[in-house]
Amino acid sequence: MRKRRRYNQKSKMIAVTVVVMAMIIVISGMYGIKSAGALSSDNVNDAVGSKRNWEQLWPNWKDVLFSGIPGLAGSSSVPPVTIKTEVTAQSVIRGIVMFLANVDIKDTRSLFRVEIPLLAAIKPESTVSAMTVPNFPKFDFKSNLTTGKPVVGIYFTHTAESFIPSSGVTHRPGGQRGEIVEVGDALAKRLDERGYKAVVSKNIHDYPSFMKAYGPSEITAKEMLAENPSMQMIFDIHRDADKRENSIATVAGVTVARMSIVVAKGQPDLVQPHWQQNHAFAKLIDAKMNQYFPGVSKGIQLVDWRFNQHLHPRALLLEVGCQENSKEEAMRTVELLGDILAEIMAENKE
Repeated sequence: MRKRRRYNQKSKMIAVTVVVMAMIIVISGMYGIKSAGALSSDNVNDAVGSKRNWEQLWPNWKDVLFSGIPGLAGSSSVPPVTIKTEVTAQSVIRGIVMFLANVDIKDTRSLFRVEIPLLAAIKPESTVSAMTVPNFPKFDFKSNLTTGKPVVGIYFTHTAESFIPSSGVTHRPGGQRGEIVEVGDALAKRLDERGYKAVVSKNIHDYPSFMKAYGPSEITAKEMLAENPSMQMIFDIHRDADKRENSIATVAGVTVARMSIVVAKGQPDLVQPHWQQNHAFAKLIDAKMNQYFPGVSKGIQLVDWRFNQHLHPRALLLEVGCQENSKEEAMRTVELLGDILAEIMAENKE
């Protein structure tokens, strides 16, 4: 039996080699062919894209609250992330070998996955990058992303937002800073560990008026961008208002908060010239999050407002967890996000 098994293994590997060599000869002249493909992600929680319960309960108040609370501004369905890709002789060969032998010739670990199922849990290298996302705003390479200057800005329009399991309240009272600020600090720390400097503004914007917080936060965002011309992206970090069961995911056996990305399209009297670029940036983050950490991203919300995103082509509003998540769960999520952002920047250094 051992001899027969060894014979079968050798025969299988010989067959793979023959197929690869044959295909190299047959399609050696196929370089340069291009096509379009679609990126999809399985294993995403059914709650992706769901609207908040309170958004549906008080529709008559929408216009009143809409300037202060992102979710009440409304959302529209987001089309699937479409990724352009190139088809070359190598990619065709790779696909055929994957189909016939379940072996990825660009990932040597896959040679062992056929015989060692445990290794199937190891994810292959990334196939999603800024170069493949339509409308992605190119980075400013004058800063080189390696000069030690700030490349990421973080601020909080609703600075008082907190997490009930950690603090016992949804918002810190009287102009105090809530735990959402610690979540932003965790993102900055993670980026620093990966070699990218972030600037965090802890200015209070939602006191004395929570509803008018976006006016003061716009001033902060403008100042941050003016003082740091090297900045490549800027994030307004919030937490959502939802139920815990809709806002948790598991990564490597650890519970984390789910995250949604809000992209503002603007209105006739509130022009948003960067919304398509912001959307492309959001698509890239969402796609990479789904690739590495399926289920963590709730998806992208498109809203008819601005939320300061007219100030930069890579400005986004992030909602990390909800009031029923713990602070620690939200901090774990932004650490994952930090790894994603670091990869995006590393891919675009050259």
